[in-house]
Amino acid sequence: MTFKNLQFTDHPIGGGIMAQATLNNGKRLSVIAGAGFYSTPNSPISDVKEAVSFEVMVGDSEPLGWKSREEITNIIKENS
Repeated sequence: MTFKNLQFTDHPIGGGIMAQATLNNGKRLSVIAGAGFYSTPNSPISDVKEAVSFEVMVGDSEPLGWKSREEITNIIKENS
């Protein structure tokens, strides 16, 4: 799995997008971007193409902010 495999939908609180997946190690991956998140831009977005960087969480870990698409693919590989 890579960043390109993630399917983004509207974030439930509005103003952003989100994707979730279960990784091979059983942990849940969450990738979000938009207003109020550790992402660029930090303003309302509705399409993944609008995002430059993302907020990422794996399992119960602390959120990781401003991660690029490539960094997210590396996070996925590290947890597979």
